[in-house]
Amino acid sequence: MDEGARYRELVETDEYFFQLDYLAQRYSDAVLDAALMAVLWGIATNPDQYDKVTGRIYVAKSRSFRPLCPRLRLFFQLIDDHRVLMLWIEEIDEEAEEIADGDALS
Repeated sequence: MDEGARYRELVETDEYFFQLDYLAQRYSDAVLDAALMAVLWGIATNPDQYDKVTGRIYVAKSRSFRPLCPRLRLFFQLIDDHRVLMLWIEEIDEEAEEIADGDALS
């Protein structure tokens, strides 16, 4: 039995594709790749380790280690053991995120 990492195919919905295209117009390929590389790897290898927002939909957030690199939120659904359906991608508004987490009120 193969004990290596299992990579699922990431299947994009039209909405995800168009949102990603919008982000590609705002950021260079290098910046967008840096923002997405780790989170897409995580989704492809361990999608069920992310938080569920509903019974079938998960959410993942990218981390930004560079000041000009956007943080992104990705919603996805497991299709089967081999595929993940990418539903939605959006840029995280840092200020709104802090308020939602209660950090701004501390």
